Amino acid sequence: MSVLDLLLETVENLIEKDFKKFKFWLGNGVDFKPIPRSFLEKADEMDTAGKMIDSYGEEMAVKNAVEVLKKMGNNNAAEELKNSYAGGSTAAPSTSAAAPPAAPASMMAQDQSNIIAPAIAGSTIGTLNINITK
Repeated sequence: MSVLDLLLETVENLIEKDFKKFKFWLGNGVDFKPIPRSFLEKADEMDTAGKMIDSYGEEMAVKNAVEVLKKMGNNNAAEELKNSYAGGSTAAPSTSAAAPPAAPASMMAQDQSNIIAPAIAGSTIGTLNINITK
């Protein structure tokens, strides 16, 4: 199951009042940067799940959803989402011993976005240039 499917399933299982609270906390942030309220005001469940992935990336979208659900007191849904994501149901495990795929040559973020880049460790990749412009 994809991360979008996991998030969508989670928010679709919220009653209307709880879905409204969920969007409220996304718009205010818990321990993360909030999604602008104007993006969430009329968003349905699909729009909300998609906006979370667009804003945070897949891993952080799940983490932030778990935090929001806990803040709302919905610990069962938080634990279920966390376990489903950690259970590896979002991607097939690699059975190959080959090197992991290379990162793209360039990555861009829109205004107030984050890029979660791969960690580079134990490698002899040569020169690595990182340019940050504002």
